[in-house]
Parts: sequence; structure tokens; C-alpha cells
Amino acid sequence: MIEFEMKAKGRNFFETDFIKIIKDNVLTTDEVKNGEIDLIVTSPPYNVDIKYNSHDDQISYENYLEFSRKWLTQCFHWLKDDGRLCLNIPLDKNKGGQQSVGADLTTIAKKIGFKYHSTIIWNEGNISRRTAWGSWLSASAPYVIAPVELIVVLYKKEWKKISGSKKSDLLKKEFIDWTNGLWTFQGESKKFANLNEIFQNEIKAT
Repeated sequence: MIEFEMKAKGRNFFETDFIKIIKDNVLTTDEVKNGEIDLIVTSPPYNVDIKYNSHDDQISYENYLEFSRKWLTQCFHWLKDDGRLCLNIPLDKNKGGQQSVGADLTTIAKKIGFKYHSTIIWNEGNISRRTAWGSWLSASAPYVIAPVELIVVLYKKEWKKISGSKKSDLLKKEFIDWTNGLWTFQGESKKFANLNEIFQNEIKAT
């Protein structure tokens, strides 16, 4: 059995011998040291007016891009030289105006210093995003909606992993499946989306 400690207060929100979850502001935290992270997997706010507890998800697109530049810069500093970033973002969005989110954030990341490796297309099978059906009544100016998301794979300096154990425990099928640039599986349901709420409930129960 793994012994663990939960702290209801402070930035160290959840910790075991193997896992540490920090509840802090990505732009100001000092809980992460530069050059110590191997892999960052993140799905940042999409700026589509989702009701987060502590983040305004409906700002101007210019401010959204500036916010993205700031946290991407933090991620760049935190990564090791052979560290990688998997950035889960929408291909584009039409709420509040048509915007090429995937292209814009990728461009920002490259300007910061990230090197581009590849893009995985994630087909969530979420047909509920086909909200432009009404545009058929005005076919002279239709909306095109791609019900997919991107996982942009970036790295800091070296793509080949030169740190760590240098051992792989991937099975052949896993390697083949995961290096396929088209992933098809459903996204997580909303009831599990807010990890903060889940951990808060766990703390109250202890």
C-alpha cells in the first residue's frame, strides 16, 4: 500500500512517494525548478467561456495569445534540454469569431524556442460540436467545423531522449498505435474534468 499525504492548505495539494500535484498559479509558482521536467502534457483553457473557478475564459483573443505566451514560456524553462511538450488544443474555434488557435499557439511556442516535431489529430467522435447546422439557410457564407482537437508535439533542444533510464517498456502494439498520427477515442466526461473539485471532496472525506 502506498502511503500518501493530502494537504488542504498550501500549494502542495497532493503528494505520494511517486506523485506530486501542485495547486498554484502556473505564471508565478516557484514550486517547479527550471530544467527538471521531462514531459509536460497540458490542455490549456480554450477561451470559449467555460466557467472555471479562477480563470476568465472569455477574454479578447489578443489577451488570450499573450496569456498563452506567458505560460508556454514557463513550460519552456521547466523542461530539460531533451524535454517534450504535448499541447492539446483545438484546431480552430468559432465562438467569439473565427480563430486559428492551433496554428497561432504553435507559432507562439516556436518563437519562444520550442522545436516542432509533429501533430497528432485527436478524433473525439464529438458530433455535438456540429453547431453550424443553421448556416445551411445561408449557404453563401457557411461555417466549416472540424470536430477534432490537436496534440502538438514540441521539444526543447534535443528530440532524442538522452536522460533517464534509456529503457523502454512499450509493447509492439502500443508503439504502433501511439505513433499513429490519428487517435480516435472519446474525451473524458465532464464529471471528471474538474480535478480540483475531486481532490477537495477527498480531503473533506478524510
